[in-house]
Amino acid sequence: MPKDDELYPEERREKKRNMFDSSEARKAVENVLDDDTMDSLLKLADRNVIDRMHGVIESGKESAILLADSEEEELVAVKIYMKRAGAFREMKQYLQGDQRFRNIKSDRRSIINEWCKKEFKNLKKASTVVRCPEPIAFQENVLVMEFVGEDFSPYPKLKDVNIENPGKALKMTLKNIRDLWKKEELVHGDLSEYNILVETDALVWIDFSQGVHKSHPEAEKLLKRDVQNVVNFFRSQGAETDLEKALDIVFSHS
Repeated sequence: MPKDDELYPEERREKKRNMFDSSEARKAVENVLDDDTMDSLLKLADRNVIDRMHGVIESGKESAILLADSEEEELVAVKIYMKRAGAFREMKQYLQGDQRFRNIKSDRRSIINEWCKKEFKNLKKASTVVRCPEPIAFQENVLVMEFVGEDFSPYPKLKDVNIENPGKALKMTLKNIRDLWKKEELVHGDLSEYNILVETDALVWIDFSQGVHKSHPEAEKLLKRDVQNVVNFFRSQGAETDLEKALDIVFSHS
């Protein structure tokens, strides 16, 4: 298969049209697909990472998540970081404090591409200790990962589910926070009921873009914020605990 830069303009346009399973799907994502992002999708198709695109399943101020078929005809999630992301300055701050990302150019495109790479790396590390989407590939500002859901819909967020045993769920979540910190030296950085999906009896952590290495100057502050967030939520569901006890669990050596 010829690469994108070897295609004539009409062939390239045809390839772009064929990436979407319907005109509705193509129109639904037009607002997040600039030319560079479309090129990244075409390159991922050339690499046999993705095939057909189905449309947007979630969209926020800095990214949109689309569904696509893999070459094996399995659904995958395609996360596109938008070049006009409103959180650009915050992205730069999180990257500059992380020892894994040095000598990064300060222009918007470079920062956003590194942000995408950062989430890919965070998912790789996190997957060794917590249930999270399996990272598959990335290209510039596009991340491809496991789709956590069924029938074209993601599993519900923790905030939308009644927890049968909130105390047990909190204990498991604190253990995962501790293991991520101690075994992989990583902090999620934005953990809450909004970034945890409920998959039958499993809790699936998503959105690791703000995750930082333990060496980051804000790492411990972010860790305590993650703990505070989950304590607040599970207490609202009936769990009996407080922040001090939760932090003892996270910082314990057992």
